Amino acid sequence: MYHNERRALISFLLIYVSSSILMLGSIGFLYYKEEIATIDRYCGVSMQNMAMQIKMDILNKEDINSLFDDAERLRIGLYDKNKKAIVSNLTTKKIDFDQTNYTQQSSAFFVSSFIKPTDGIKYVIIEDSKVSGEMLKLQSFIWVMFFIASLFIAFIGYFLSRLLLKPVKENFAILNRFMKDSAHELNTPVTALMMTANYLKKSYDPEMVEHMLMSSKIISETYNSISYLAFHDLDTQEKEPFDLAEQIQDSIEYFKEIAASKNILIHSELHGFIVNMDKNSIKKLINNLITNAIKYSHKDKVIEIALHDNILTIKDEGVGIDQKDQKKIFQRYKRIEKQEAGGFGIGLDIVMGICRNNNIEIQLESEVGKGSTFTLVF
Repeated sequence: MYHNERRALISFLLIYVSSSILMLGSIGFLYYKEEIATIDRYCGVSMQNMAMQIKMDILNKEDINSLFDDAERLRIGLYDKNKKAIVSNLTTKKIDFDQTNYTQQSSAFFVSSFIKPTDGIKYVIIEDSKVSGEMLKLQSFIWVMFFIASLFIAFIGYFLSRLLLKPVKENFAILNRFMKDSAHELNTPVTALMMTANYLKKSYDPEMVEHMLMSSKIISETYNSISYLAFHDLDTQEKEPFDLAEQIQDSIEYFKEIAASKNILIHSELHGFIVNMDKNSIKKLINNLITNAIKYSHKDKVIEIALHDNILTIKDEGVGIDQKDQKKIFQRYKRIEKQEAGGFGIGLDIVMGICRNNNIEIQLESEVGKGSTFTLVF
């Protein structure tokens, strides 16, 4: 599961980074095209105005020689009707006289002509040789911004990967510990069963049979808890009226052997109370609470179970739970590290889930070293 989640997360990050870069590249390309069009429009207007001014000066017999000395921005070429240069400071001799405004190599050109040649001049060519520099500046700017944006996207992707992988790693660590605890928890009753079975091959002993029965019940409850977590979403809830006191008494009888293994007595004071709920769910609820009480009680103690009207209390004389840990114990796979009784960290999660599904209020009072009291209000 961890590896599947990790692969899905990596795929998501790759899609995120690639789509972000693709979108960024598209924006950069569109921006570049728009800026180039703006530059072309600006150059076209400037060169057109320059060409009109020169034509007016030629028609008015003005001296335009000084214009050829200023080639900082715009260059000028005057051509006859045979398209031969009369005077020119253009950077190229290859002029496309069939176009009005075009870009060639590193310059933009504007071609204007007289209807009738004037002083032998038919064509006025204006060249803007600074276009290429502005284009290079624009390209450099876009590439720098693209690089910076890519670094930012990569950083966000890295940050997201760390952020999203953290709970996955934590869950994997919790599940890994759960598997180890499961193996450890099941090892004791399985070993006891094998030893008891080997002993029974030689001679029959009621005490050995009792140990075997107790181990079988521990394994059965462990299986029921794991099975509930895995398949409870597939179970159908069938509500039926039944006496809650009878169900509690059945659970007490079921766990007597396990309690006796720690010399724990279970005292009960149960008054009949009819509920209309799913009987299997309530059985799991009660069994988990009683198992929890036995597991965390000290030896030679007493567990008090009482049902008055719609209120069920289960009180043990065990290790107790610190105030800061009382909310944690209802979370799946969460265990209090200092407690030596072991467990999977799933029993109280099941209890909380069943209470939530059946609108049962659950309360906990506990003090470290003195025990805990669980109260259910049906």
